[in-house]
Amino acid sequence: MLRALRAELVYFRPWLLGGLGIAFFVSTVLVVLTLLPSVGSDMPTFLPAMFPIIAGMVVSFIAQSYRSEEHRARLLLAGPLVPRQLAGVVVLLPVCLVGLGAAAGAVWLVVASWVTGPLESGSLTTLGVLTAQFLAYAQMGPLAQEATAARRQRRHRAAVVGWTFFVALVLFMVASQFVLGSIYGNAGLLVTVVTAMVVSAMLYPGRTDFTR
Repeated sequence: MLRALRAELVYFRPWLLGGLGIAFFVSTVLVVLTLLPSVGSDMPTFLPAMFPIIAGMVVSFIAQSYRSEEHRARLLLAGPLVPRQLAGVVVLLPVCLVGLGAAAGAVWLVVASWVTGPLESGSLTTLGVLTAQFLAYAQMGPLAQEATAARRQRRHRAAVVGWTFFVALVLFMVASQFVLGSIYGNAGLLVTVVTAMVVSAMLYPGRTDFTR
């Protein structure tokens, strides 16, 4: 499974590098703007580091789309994999992509501080909360995809389970926004991420389209 996950990361590396390139360009523009007296004092220091995380999230959605269009499941199952292991790849890929974006954002935050000055207190904490938030968004994609696939394949019980959890997690995530940054908000995001991953991984092996 880990080899398949690494193969997916290599395959989508051009998309990730392209997304990070755009993110770093936008971040550089923001860093330059912070040097202007009229702007610098009003811009949070964590803001330039947010865009690489967004890039990781966007690439995870692109990977999800390509997996469906190119029937990558059949390609990966040609090796010594079973659907349950492939389900692990499906839910771990967004974690890796968003995590790589967060790592790039943290490095950029430190580099930018050499130009803009010392980091604001709590910038890294805010960056961690943003990472959890965007990862939660990214994990909702596979969950929606599996619920849709179950409905299309007439697996009615799986479809009901998938969409019920999807709606419940969206509402739970919205409620968490009101206490974002607190221990309750952070715990809510963690619960959303883990639950979405578990439900998606449970629904995925029930697919009937692996040979199509």
